Amino acid sequence: MAVRRSLGDSLINAGLVTKHQVDEALAIQAKTGEKLGNVLVQLGMISETDLLRTLSADAGIPFLTEQDLAPQADAVALLPVDLARQHVAVPLKIESRHVVLAMADPFDLLAIRALTRATGRSVRVVGAQRDVVQRAIEIAYVTSAAAAAGVRVASGGSAAVSASSPTMPSAPRLNLTRGEGPRSGARPQRPAPARGDDAGNAASVVDELIRRGVELSATDIHIEPRETGLHIRYRIDGLLTDGPVFPKAAQSALISRVKILSTLDIADSRLPQDGRTQLRVAGRTVDLRVSTFPTLHGEDIVLRILDRGRVALQLEKLGVEADDLLLLRTALQRSNGLIPVTGPTGSGKTTTLYAALAELSTGDRAIITLEDPIEYEMPLIRQSQVNVRAGLTFATGLRSILRHDPDIILVGEIRDQETAQIAMSAALTGHLVLTTLHTTTAAGTIPRLLDMGIEPFVIASSVSMFVSQRLVRVLCNQCKVQVDLPPAVRKRFGLENSTLYGPQGCPGCRGTGYRGRLGIFEILPMSTDVVAGIDARTPPEQIQRDSGRPTLLQDGLRKVQAGITTLDEILRVTA
Repeated sequence: MAVRRSLGDSLINAGLVTKHQVDEALAIQAKTGEKLGNVLVQLGMISETDLLRTLSADAGIPFLTEQDLAPQADAVALLPVDLARQHVAVPLKIESRHVVLAMADPFDLLAIRALTRATGRSVRVVGAQRDVVQRAIEIAYVTSAAAAAGVRVASGGSAAVSASSPTMPSAPRLNLTRGEGPRSGARPQRPAPARGDDAGNAASVVDELIRRGVELSATDIHIEPRETGLHIRYRIDGLLTDGPVFPKAAQSALISRVKILSTLDIADSRLPQDGRTQLRVAGRTVDLRVSTFPTLHGEDIVLRILDRGRVALQLEKLGVEADDLLLLRTALQRSNGLIPVTGPTGSGKTTTLYAALAELSTGDRAIITLEDPIEYEMPLIRQSQVNVRAGLTFATGLRSILRHDPDIILVGEIRDQETAQIAMSAALTGHLVLTTLHTTTAAGTIPRLLDMGIEPFVIASSVSMFVSQRLVRVLCNQCKVQVDLPPAVRKRFGLENSTLYGPQGCPGCRGTGYRGRLGIFEILPMSTDVVAGIDARTPPEQIQRDSGRPTLLQDGLRKVQAGITTLDEILRVTA
């Protein structure tokens, strides 16, 4: 009878670790009682995938690659999607009385029992890399929803499932013959409105894409026509993630459905359009802001998901450190002054301003906004939206607002000299003005305003403080692991005595190691040193140094030391 090798021997024979490393891990295991494999992963000696491959080989469990995963619809229908995501398991096929499932952890007996009960069949498990299983789950369940609507979803691999497949549930088919995208050099064709079954089928697919976006806490859904198909991508925690791919023939019906949903002109595909709608998704109200743009292969669409229930409109929840928060609140309680919040697109400026307005909206002050566009409706605040075609610009709108007896004004963005001058004048005449600019640092706002023709003494007199911010991904608390950095890197960033953490990946964070985002901030109050720097037209970097206030990088490093995020994340947004 053959004697089964130990895990350590198997890893050594596979060349993944050395005997010295195994001995070191065994010594730690003796103290902690953890499994040897988990200790080796935590020490960074092997990856989770290497561990799973080795364990699977020892147990005689097949370990599949992404190309091997081809979930069949009848198997997928046995398992609810929430359980599939919870246990990171995707049904592949039904064989006689049992179902074959690919699992990220095929040794989780409790999960296997739960899956057996849920499917009503005995379970045969195979192993696969965690992120591979997670991608297969998303493709499989979106495919099922699309198949029910008669649309084929391609994944670029063997996981593609056709609506004509005999394993698919029967459903009315979309008439997609009229949906061919424009050929290179050809004039874009006006899509015919979807009617009857076509409209209903496309609606169910679009509804599923939006529902999935809300479930993933995505901020945007990108619908991208390409030469070979219609690609869906979700922006999650600031980064784009691939979603399903639809055939080119589905493009017209799906895009028409989105445009109908947002009250856009489906007959006009040659000009950009903007619209919005409000939906009930997963029991809560979600606003969608929809933008279209004509491209070579059809209309590109971006749906901005505005889920107020997910956004923390409270200043203390944005990531502002206690000392900075005190300075910011002091400036907000003044009856006058300008507070510009700066940063690139997608850095959280609007959320910060809305959080400030939510705190200031106490019912005894008149608050009026001029935005482009309005992202969230707020009680007790009069909100208006720029309409350039009708002549309502930031400058013209701001002039009119000043005649409506406001105490606090929000100007969505200062883009030109005229708007800047009116905003500065309002701040000097007894109004608190909140606004945004696109500059990279807090002190960098100064030369931007000077370039707009604003005099130094006007900036010094009207601005209360400059704020700059970025958003960084937050480490998942369920799976973050302690990591180390080279001594030279630690010394360079002042992290010599800090305990540092890094991402690992788990079902709760979809294998990314991160969950949610938080702001890092640069708060620069108007002080005598800053005023002197403005008068002397000192370079912004020197103004920041002279102020003694923390920079974006320094504020980010505080969050690295607190175990909230990683050095890589901070450098990604501040470099």
